[in-house]
Amino acid sequence: GDGGAGGSRKMSTSSGGADLGDLGTVTITKRRFHELLLAEATQLASVRQTSVSIEMMRRFGTNPTLDTLITSARFLYRELPVRYAIRAKEFETAPSWIKCKPFKQISDLYLECFLELRSSPEPSSARAEEQLCQMLTKHKDRLACVVDILSEGTKELMERGLNKAEEEYLHTTLDRFFTARIGTSVITAQHLALHEDVVDGKREGWVGALQLDCSPAKVFQDAAMNVSQLCQREMGMAPEFEIKGHTDVTFPYFPDHIHYIGCEILKNSFKATIEQSKMFEEDQNFQLPPVEIVVGSSHKKQYEDVVVMIRDRGGGVPTKRMPRVWKYTYSTAERPENKRAYHPHQQSDMRRGILAGMGFGMPLSRLYARFFGGDMEMCSLAGIGCASYVRLKRLGGREQAEQAVSTNRLHSNVSNDHMSEYADSPRNPYGKY
Repeated sequence: GDGGAGGSRKMSTSSGGADLGDLGTVTITKRRFHELLLAEATQLASVRQTSVSIEMMRRFGTNPTLDTLITSARFLYRELPVRYAIRAKEFETAPSWIKCKPFKQISDLYLECFLELRSSPEPSSARAEEQLCQMLTKHKDRLACVVDILSEGTKELMERGLNKAEEEYLHTTLDRFFTARIGTSVITAQHLALHEDVVDGKREGWVGALQLDCSPAKVFQDAAMNVSQLCQREMGMAPEFEIKGHTDVTFPYFPDHIHYIGCEILKNSFKATIEQSKMFEEDQNFQLPPVEIVVGSSHKKQYEDVVVMIRDRGGGVPTKRMPRVWKYTYSTAERPENKRAYHPHQQSDMRRGILAGMGFGMPLSRLYARFFGGDMEMCSLAGIGCASYVRLKRLGGREQAEQAVSTNRLHSNVSNDHMSEYADSPRNPYGKY
C-alpha cells in the first residue's frame, strides 16, 4: 500500500469480507479497509436484529463450557455489528433539525465500536474469546455516557423549540434507540457473565447475568435502601419504606433491570414525599409518611405476571401533566444553568444531583419493564400521592423473544439478498427450544 494510506491490511472471508473464491485473502490499504467498513455499516443498518429470550439464554447457559463461550462469542461477533450499525445510522439518517452535536457524538461512539469489532478476527479459540470480552468491556465503558449525552441533546433541541410533531418524532426515536440499547446490553452482559462463570466457577442460582430465583421484593428493598441513602445525603432526610404482599415470589429474571426500575420510581416517590412534607413544617407531630412497596402474584398460576405497586404520599402529579410523565422532554428537575463540555469517553456528571433524572427516568423504566413483555403505569391522586405499577413477565418456559424490538430497520424496503451472510442465516446461538 502507499504510505499516505497508513499501511496495508488483509481481508479474508473469515473476517466477514467479500467472497474471494480461491484467492483466500487480498491486501488492501488501511484507508481502503476503513472505507469498506463504513460502507458495510450502511448495509448492515438495514439488517434485522436477532431476537433472544430469557428462556433461550437460560437453557443455553445452564452448564457453560469453553465451547459454549466460543459459540456465544461468534454470535456476538456477527450480531453486535448489526446493532452498532443501526445505532450509528439512527441519527445520521434523521431529519436535519435533530442533528445536533450530542446526537452526532452518539453516532460516532457506535461507529467506533463497529469499526473495532469488524477489524478484529472472528473468535474461534479461548484466547480470541478472551480478547473479545476485553473489547466488549471497553465498549460497555465507552457507551456508558450515552444516556447523559442524549439528555443533553434533548435539552438542546427543546431550547431551540420543537413543535408537537417534532417532539413526538423525537420521543419515538429515543424509544426505539433505548429499547435496542437494552437488548444490546443484555446479550453483552450475558456473555461477559458466562465468561466469568467458566473462568471463576458457576454461581449457584445464576445463569450468567440471569438470576433463576430473582426476588422482586429483595431487589426493590435494595433499591429503596440505595435511594434512602441518596436522599439522606442530598436532602438531609428520607422517608421510611414498607414492603408487603407476596414477598416470597421468585422467578428467572435480570435483577439489574428491576433494580433500575425500582431506583427511578423510588427516587421520584422519596423526593416528592420530602418536598410535600414542607407543607407541615410547623406541625411538631408530623412524621414523614412511608413509601409502600407491594408485590402481588398468583401462587397458583405459574405464568401469572408479577405486579409491584409503589405508593407514596408525595402530593401526586397535576392532571394536565400526567400525559407528559412518559416523555423524554418532561422533567420536574431544574436544568443546570452552566453548560459544560463533556467528553464522549467519560461518564458525564452533567445532571444536577443523582436524584434528578432529567426526564429520562420514567420513560426508560417503562422500556425496561416492556422489554421482556411487562409494562409500567402510574396513577395520581391529586393532592395525595402517586401509585406506580410495574408488571413483570414471569417468563418460566414461555419464550418472550417476540417482545424484543424487531422494527429497527432504517430502510425496510432494502433487499437483503446481497447480505445473505447476515439476512438468510439465523445468527441465534441458543437454538430453538
